Amino acid sequence: MATQADAAAAVRNERFAFTGNVSEYFRIWIVSLCLTIITVGFYSPWAKVRKRRYLYRSTRLAGSSFDYHADPVAILKGRLIAVGLLALYVASSYVAPGVEAVLGLAVFAAIPWLIVRSRMFNARYTSYRNLRFRFDPVYGEAYKVIVGWSLLAGLTLGLLYPHAHYRRSAMIVNNSHFGNLDFVLPNLSGGFYARYIQVSLLMLGAVIVVGVLATLLPAGAVTADDPGSAAALTAILIGLIVAMGLAASYLGPAIAKLVIGSMNVGDHRMNCHWSVPRVVFINFTNLVAIALTIGLAIPWATVRLQRYQFENMSIDVTGNLDSIIATQADEVSAMGEEIGEAFDIDIGL
Repeated sequence: MATQADAAAAVRNERFAFTGNVSEYFRIWIVSLCLTIITVGFYSPWAKVRKRRYLYRSTRLAGSSFDYHADPVAILKGRLIAVGLLALYVASSYVAPGVEAVLGLAVFAAIPWLIVRSRMFNARYTSYRNLRFRFDPVYGEAYKVIVGWSLLAGLTLGLLYPHAHYRRSAMIVNNSHFGNLDFVLPNLSGGFYARYIQVSLLMLGAVIVVGVLATLLPAGAVTADDPGSAAALTAILIGLIVAMGLAASYLGPAIAKLVIGSMNVGDHRMNCHWSVPRVVFINFTNLVAIALTIGLAIPWATVRLQRYQFENMSIDVTGNLDSIIATQADEVSAMGEEIGEAFDIDIGL
């Protein structure tokens, strides 16, 4: 009979690694950008696949890399449909405003379907050790979670929003699979509320600090004849906007760290070792660098963030990863993915 020591010995920690570098990714990115411009956008599906494939193949776990297998032609077909719908929506606002409203409602009603199709597409064409991921076609659950819980959150003036956010994350994780392994997320509703409270306190702190600084200005000092005091007030307001933005940007990485670090993949346990303030700093400085270089720093920013995120993640493997059994998933069109991108529809963890 196996002892607890034997069971513990069977568990080993495998760290993720990211081997991509800026120069390689920059060449792929700049060539893709130029070809997309030259072909008036028709090369963009091939550009998307090339960039994503490089990033996936640069992500490694236990000596093996991930891969991306999407067909650019399928993406092009989906993108043409998406562009056609977007053009129809924009044109209807000038020709028939009533039609624009109907199309807008139709797209809004289709959001859960689009999100599920996008998840199915990306999972179907992502692999590790030649085994594909998959996402279940849970359209009914998507409408219940995305529409139903969002309405309840609104009716409760936002009090249920953290729980609604948790339900969306649980839907994404619990319907994801790798081979014969299921992704499982425990009940983290309390953890979501804790993160939202943290961000609310950070934003409140920013408001208090700015309020205190504003009181230091003499009453009636901000006038057109006193550019110094006006500049001081402007600096305070800009500081408030930046502080509020940084506080708000804390939420995404905090939630992602909680979810990734709590999920199981079969008997294997994920770990996330991110420093959330560090991720916020990376995101902020990436944004500044991209703005200062008119977008040329995008490859550097992408590689920088990917490297930090993956090199601070690991998985406690129980047994042997080679024992995972492949399962068959149906082909999935790229239409949902591309329509979602065209109308800026996305849902993360």
